[in-house]
Amino acid sequence: MVYRGKRISIIIPVYNEEKLIIPTLMGIPNYVDKIIVIDDGSTDSTRNLVLSYDDERIELIALNENKGVGNAVKVGYIGSLQYNIDIVGTIGGDHQFDLEDLPSLLDPIVDDEADYVKGNRFLVDAKEVMPNKRYFGNIFLSMLTRMASGVRTIFDTQAGFITISRKVIETIDWDIFWNGYGFVSDFIIKINAYGFRIKDVPNRSIYLEGEKQTQIVISKYIMQSLPMILKGWLWRILHQRKIRKKLKKNELK
Repeated sequence: MVYRGKRISIIIPVYNEEKLIIPTLMGIPNYVDKIIVIDDGSTDSTRNLVLSYDDERIELIALNENKGVGNAVKVGYIGSLQYNIDIVGTIGGDHQFDLEDLPSLLDPIVDDEADYVKGNRFLVDAKEVMPNKRYFGNIFLSMLTRMASGVRTIFDTQAGFITISRKVIETIDWDIFWNGYGFVSDFIIKINAYGFRIKDVPNRSIYLEGEKQTQIVISKYIMQSLPMILKGWLWRILHQRKIRKKLKKNELK
């Protein structure tokens, strides 16, 4: 099971997703080699549902303590390396992303055009399907993240539909990354500081009528993200040149 000669894993950080984790798992394409679900200390039946789902590709990593979605993603990235994976995709356990769009996130990495690819809901249907508060909150945070990261080509920084190359996972220091919500902004800031190529591509959203698909309170999320983005910007200013110089020196050895 490979995609264009590359081994693919999907990691799914989850916290209390008992209603939507099974539909999420059902949507994962057959060409995905490994599915890693990172349960971030759920208190509902999410963990048992994953264990009972009949798919030999699934591995459950059960964290006893809720440390945040950013930490869960990092655990999934590092866990993927042991399976000789070439590209790792990230989705939430809330069935919010259409996995028919996954090839468009894989192809830029397979074709060596990017190292880190994000879905961009604004290019497709965000205005029509996304709740207004989330829509304008995403625009605001995306603008700040573009400024802090120096990446001008990313327009939906808050989307959690992501693909990343093995090279990125093996190169960067994951201890410096944000553990909680808002990790997507911090990842963009710091991955760009390392000089990796970042790209966004169109992807569709799935919003189920009458179903709460996110646990994020947008006003609280923004207030938590602002200091993190500011710290990330200052970190990039202080460290980017040194990091890139070190990486270039290592390449010449």
